[in-house]
Amino acid sequence: MSSASGAFTDAFDACLERDQECIDACRFQLGECRDSTGAGADLFACQLELKAAKDRCRNKFPLGSRRREICIDRAQIAGFRCRRAVLRHLRRALRDCRSAFGQCANACVPGGPPGGVDTCKADAKAALQADLASCKATYQVTASGCINKDGTCVQGCGDARDACSAPTQSMLAAAMMVCTAQEKAAAAACVQANPGGGSPLDQCLTTAQANAFACREAALQAAGPGITACTQQYVGCVKACPAA
Repeated sequence: MSSASGAFTDAFDACLERDQECIDACRFQLGECRDSTGAGADLFACQLELKAAKDRCRNKFPLGSRRREICIDRAQIAGFRCRRAVLRHLRRALRDCRSAFGQCANACVPGGPPGGVDTCKADAKAALQADLASCKATYQVTASGCINKDGTCVQGCGDARDACSAPTQSMLAAAMMVCTAQEKAAAAACVQANPGGGSPLDQCLTTAQANAFACREAALQAAGPGITACTQQYVGCVKACPAA
């Protein structure tokens, strides 16, 4: 799940006095479990349909027209309902994934995150507050733009934000695919190197999964500045729009 609260819960729950490599492997398994429910694919389908619907609005109605504005608003509402329906349908399966993460984490040997549990939790809270502040600023400027700003200008700002974030989203998707491919290759190498199975194989697979989790986290962090820049550009654009 990509929401700020969901990311916070994942990070906060991982702040345990357990071996960090093992915890990272458990977090990788959590992601795999969620993917196996089809949630990721279904949410991505919602995102694609939203983009397609907005493109149809832009192609059908001229920039600045009231009909185009209504069309895009309806597309965004439909996109929200699509995402909500996916999460509601898979609620139990996603809850089971989190339960499995708890069992996995509890089985890890003692240890702890770098800097200790308190630092880990403080970092998670700080990241949540930063994300919520960004969401709030975007919401406030968008709501204000709907009422007090020139509609054509605000629509243009929205189009520019979509165009701005598209390359970053594409690079993120490609990076995630690389992480997945590397994990599969590493897991296959583990099986080949440890034909007898047992603890050596388990440790090798744990390391492979932990590395894959670190790979995905690095990809998300690398995409962060690009998304943030597009959001800030959008906020500045709407604020600069003339009054309606």
